[in-house]
Amino acid sequence: MSTIQTTVILAMTADGKISPVDSKAPRNSYPVDQAHLEYQVSLADLVLMGAGTARNEGAAFTIENPEFLAARQFRGQSPQPITCVVTASLNLPPDMNFFRQDIERWIFTTGAAIERSSDATTLHQLAKLIELGDTDLDWDRAYDLMAEQGIRKIFALGGGSLTASLVQAGRVDDWWLTILPVIYGGESAPTPVEGEGFLPNDAPKLELIETRQIGSELFLHYRTLS
Repeated sequence: MSTIQTTVILAMTADGKISPVDSKAPRNSYPVDQAHLEYQVSLADLVLMGAGTARNEGAAFTIENPEFLAARQFRGQSPQPITCVVTASLNLPPDMNFFRQDIERWIFTTGAAIERSSDATTLHQLAKLIELGDTDLDWDRAYDLMAEQGIRKIFALGGGSLTASLVQAGRVDDWWLTILPVIYGGESAPTPVEGEGFLPNDAPKLELIETRQIGSELFLHYRTLS
């Protein structure tokens, strides 16, 4: 049994989309959800982020609230959690703002991706580049490594491919889902969990353990049932 607690935290539209069809299109601002996200991330030792999310955002999510920063210092945590980008392709432009932020950066990838990438040497200089398998990422090795480094609490910020990979590996302990009062639609718009999907008998089951409503935003906290 892993000693690491892994929480998926995602905001999605009322029709279950985590971004519009055009992922780079400007989006509405939801300050309440941003404050919720900042608080949750402030509890983390490490944040996981998929490569697509990293490329779209261009930077890691950082904590600015002085109270949250003081609480991290009191708990003996670094000012910012480690941000780890998970990428099967190692397609991460070295000029991203992410690589200039004052944070500890990790990259989880595969040996095949490192061999193919022309930027591998540069990325190795900009982040802790960690090979976790030849062609497929080995989450057991990843979690062993993180446990050895004293990581105890992880938040995964998506996207859907990363979340699907964690679910498939049986690594998600709980979920914070924000339901935003908007409809994106679009058959190809990303959803919280992508991958190949699950048949009903094999689908992970959840238990709702907390709900909050602030204005028209709904915050749902689920536990993954074993």
